[in-house]
Amino acid sequence: MALALRHKEGQREAVVEFPPGPEPKYGAPMLKPAQIAPELVSRAITSAIAAGWDPLSRGKTVAIVVDASGG
Repeated sequence: MALALRHKEGQREAVVEFPPGPEPKYGAPMLKPAQIAPELVSRAITSAIAAGWDPLSRGKTVAIVVDASGG
């Protein structure tokens, strides 16, 4: 799973990549945003900023790999 992050007033995006989870069963619906825990997203954003992502700067999209807990 990967999340694309962008600050409301910023220009630079970050893509936070999580390790692959269990394979969904055949015909399983796609994961919806409401099914992603806000705490996980918060930890992923914190990790992206700690890794050097500055959402208000200009530049290329940054790809950041995190663990399953978002850290």
